[in-house]
Amino acid sequence: MNRTKNAKRNMIAGGLYKVVELGSPFVTRTILVYYLGVEYLGLGSLFSSILQVLNMAELGFSRAIIFSLFKPLALKDVKTVCAFLEYYKKIYKIVGTVIFFVGLILLPVVPKLIKGDYPHEINLYILFLIYLINTSISYWMFAYKNALLTAVQRQDIISNVNTIIGILKFIFQIIALIIFKSYYAFICLNIIFTILNNIFVHYITWKMYPEYICEGELNNGTKSSLTQQIKGIAIGKISQAARNSFDSIVLSMFCGLTELAVYSNYFYILTAVTGILGIIIEAISAGVGDSIATESVEKNYEDFKRFNFYYAWISSWFAICLFCLYQPFMKIWVGNDLCASMETVILFCVYFYLLQMGQIRAVYASSAGIWWEFRWIAIAETISNICLNYLLGWKFGMNGILWATIITVFVYSIIAVSIITFHQYFRISVMQYLLSEALYISVSVFVGYITFFICNFISFDGIFELAVVVMVCMIIPNVGFFLLCQCSNTYKKNFEEMLAFCRGMIKNNELIKEK
Repeated sequence: MNRTKNAKRNMIAGGLYKVVELGSPFVTRTILVYYLGVEYLGLGSLFSSILQVLNMAELGFSRAIIFSLFKPLALKDVKTVCAFLEYYKKIYKIVGTVIFFVGLILLPVVPKLIKGDYPHEINLYILFLIYLINTSISYWMFAYKNALLTAVQRQDIISNVNTIIGILKFIFQIIALIIFKSYYAFICLNIIFTILNNIFVHYITWKMYPEYICEGELNNGTKSSLTQQIKGIAIGKISQAARNSFDSIVLSMFCGLTELAVYSNYFYILTAVTGILGIIIEAISAGVGDSIATESVEKNYEDFKRFNFYYAWISSWFAICLFCLYQPFMKIWVGNDLCASMETVILFCVYFYLLQMGQIRAVYASSAGIWWEFRWIAIAETISNICLNYLLGWKFGMNGILWATIITVFVYSIIAVSIITFHQYFRISVMQYLLSEALYISVSVFVGYITFFICNFISFDGIFELAVVVMVCMIIPNVGFFLLCQCSNTYKKNFEEMLAFCRGMIKNNELIKEK
């Protein structure tokens, strides 16, 4: 396979999908606030968080299957690929059923997770059931086909289907909100378009890869190896759920739906920017997996250093943009009454930066199948995050919950996971990597402070203020990073390689050079 061609195609399709994925919720959230009320945003965030916890039942089967498919696909072992798909299909039917019945068990406690009032015209039980059915159906109907497309580096197909379905869903949901002012219709449309999405992916996969059908049986050795990988991924997923979902649930319990809505608006922007960067991660993941399966550790380490430098530059720039643009944007979008404090903004930016620090390292760890080795770290992070969420959330509210997440992400996901990854796969000391990350942080803070200092002199209001700050953020951080790169031959060389890499992408040169 041509890794660069696939990566480029995946980035373009992924970019178009992100425009729809991030743009349509932005519009619908705005309409929800002005047509139905801010409490509806809080309800949506709460139910989504509960279902993210229930999605832990998936236990990381998809990642394990995708990892297991790399080798048989490279060897064109059709029989093994078909057996994996059959196994995956059975597992996902079980997962969807487990999620549905566990959700039914949780149904009576849903109202107890909300402090204060909620819209009385809404039946919480019916609304939660609609969310639950939508989640379960996504597992019951052909969801396993996504794994095949990802493993063959054709995420662009998934992205294109998601884009078309996303546009149609957006149009119908806007009609439901503006014309009918019906939140029930708005949510029910999710079920219809989830079904359509899965059917389209199934049909396209069947037409493009008719040889890969669900049949056959994996041998006991393969199942045992897969089970071991899944155990490690499952523990990691539980940790992620504790980090992302319990934050919203605890905030709803201590502060109510309005405070949760404020948090969810800021978190939405954070995840939107993370999603944009995720296009890069998704585009290179399959190529990295293929490289790890066929290339030496030394060669992959050199690729890792290059990619980490590129991504550090981009993610630092995005973090600075968030820092400078968060408040001006929020004032225009939802008004001063739904704006958080500047301390909260800083904490969200730190949270974002920490999440991005480990992304490239995570791609290599995941592609190398290092999951079981992280089990104790993930368990410790989960327990720490839940305890700190409760203690700091009870004492300091939204900021306390953010502090809890920042502390646990830094200690466990950045430090501890990096040590294990370098020991298990690269088999070298982690110190050089941690020192380089410390340098990236120092540079980002320095350049970010200068950019924010300049932005403070902008005296416009409203959309004009936002436009000028955007221009400042486009220029100052990148000029600062460029000038600081000139102070070191190593980073100057990395910058030149980044430019060459971008030119290579445009000219369809190789993303990960072959031997």
